[in-house]
Amino acid sequence: MSDIFHEINEELRADRARLMMRRYGGYVIGGVLAIIVLVGARQAYMYWDQSHRENVANQYQAAVLSDDIVGNLADLTNESSGYGMLAQFATAAELAKSDPASAEAMYLTLAEDNNLEAVYREGALILSVIHAPDGVSFDEKMARLDGIDHIASPWASLKLEWQIAISLEQGDAATAMAYMQTWKSLASPLTPRARARQQLLEQVLAVNE
Repeated sequence: MSDIFHEINEELRADRARLMMRRYGGYVIGGVLAIIVLVGARQAYMYWDQSHRENVANQYQAAVLSDDIVGNLADLTNESSGYGMLAQFATAAELAKSDPASAEAMYLTLAEDNNLEAVYREGALILSVIHAPDGVSFDEKMARLDGIDHIASPWASLKLEWQIAISLEQGDAATAMAYMQTWKSLASPLTPRARARQQLLEQVLAVNE
């Protein structure tokens, strides 16, 4: 008797399973297929992304070693990866050798790009001052440098170095000394350029006494 009940239960289970499959089987199969497609698409994208990054890296390396750095980097400057930013910095550095105004404009564009981290924007701002053409005023250079936090920024020491140098170029020893005092309060050690400018400042101050 128990065998009959067991067979009936098995048949009922089978009937319920067939009913569930008829009702929801399409959803289950569709879900499985969707997962397979998504996994496949993700794997394909990862392969494409890796291949694309390798191609861009090779293109960048070949460009910076070529005789026409600016021309060969042109296609990379709009690249969305980090190589796009590198291409812009490298292009600006090359332009600075013969066309300071164009280099300055590119550095200022990088400095105003809010998609970049602050460390890169501030670095570009300092470079725009370093490579500024002759027509850029003292006040404009100082205004750019004043936009960099002399405490929080990793460029603080270099920023103050250039503020000291620009002040000395203008013959303003008092302002240069004020920047020097701020500079000395930083914990970072003086670079060789910094020591040279410090000696120059001390000589200028000695003459003005």
